[in-house]
Amino acid sequence: NHLEMPPWRFRSGDLACAMVIAVATATAASVVVAAGAADGEAEFDYRKLSGIIIPGFASTQLRAWSVLDCPYSPFDFNPLDSVWLDSTKLFSAVNCWLKCMLLDPYNQTDHPECKSRPDSGLSAITELDPGYITGPLSSIWKEWVKWCVDFGIEANAIIAVPYDWRLPPSMLEERDLYFHKLKLTFEIALKLRGGPSLVFAHSMGNNVFRYFLEWLKLEIAPKHYIQWLDKHIHAYFAVGAPLLGSTESVRATLSGTTSGLPITEGTARLMFNSFAASLWLLPFSKYCKADNVYWKHFFEGKAHINRQQCDEMEYSSDNSGWPTTLVSIEVRMLIHPLWT
Repeated sequence: NHLEMPPWRFRSGDLACAMVIAVATATAASVVVAAGAADGEAEFDYRKLSGIIIPGFASTQLRAWSVLDCPYSPFDFNPLDSVWLDSTKLFSAVNCWLKCMLLDPYNQTDHPECKSRPDSGLSAITELDPGYITGPLSSIWKEWVKWCVDFGIEANAIIAVPYDWRLPPSMLEERDLYFHKLKLTFEIALKLRGGPSLVFAHSMGNNVFRYFLEWLKLEIAPKHYIQWLDKHIHAYFAVGAPLLGSTESVRATLSGTTSGLPITEGTARLMFNSFAASLWLLPFSKYCKADNVYWKHFFEGKAHINRQQCDEMEYSSDNSGWPTTLVSIEVRMLIHPLWT
């Protein structure tokens, strides 16, 4: 299982390596196509490629979209103020900060006193907090983008598609129309550059992209699905993909993982468990799968909860589909004082 790495500890060198592979692949392919052009085939211009970046869990800046007065603190939250991650407000007004971060664990709505929304553009994923306290530790894609500039890649060739990483996929579409926007992003990139796109997905962004591919099957005619992919996507690079789940998410769910933030493990656990997107990162058993409610969400156009249905073997076997013996643990979700 993939071990999720906190984004502020992620080294952009791995992303640069992915880009090197992409450029090397494109260069090698252009040589092959150029050789084929001598036999009468048309040569593909790889300068027309675009790069679509889908960031991972906690890798997009969130900004306040409300006014929140914080007592006993000189810092308040105003519209467009940085929430994730503003280390100054986190240190001075942690309860206020939590109100802007937490979601209702049952319906994924915002806190009554504060709401946050994802930032847009490349600036939303380059650095989480460029302030004095965290400094370069919060760098995500900044060095990678800088490397692209040094390599001579055009500004309009790199497109970021940030999203609210706290939400489950159904809510991403229902609240923000994220997958409609992602589809338009590919189509606009094709018109702008004249060629398909390279997809760079990091961490949970791979789950987002795979969900997008399944959503796309239901959005366009089945006979046009493969044609759309061939036309708009040249290659897909999975960077740190939690394809089998993340073992770190188990600890974050049960006891909390602060990842270096100045909060207690209990607060980190409360925050992690309030995000339905956390379920995307949990390891899964081969005996469990989603039920048909997943499909009804699309066909009926109504919001449903995606439940996991498990076979009898999940409960009767010794290891429940895992190579080791697990212990069933019930964790109660207590109501936090901030919600009362």
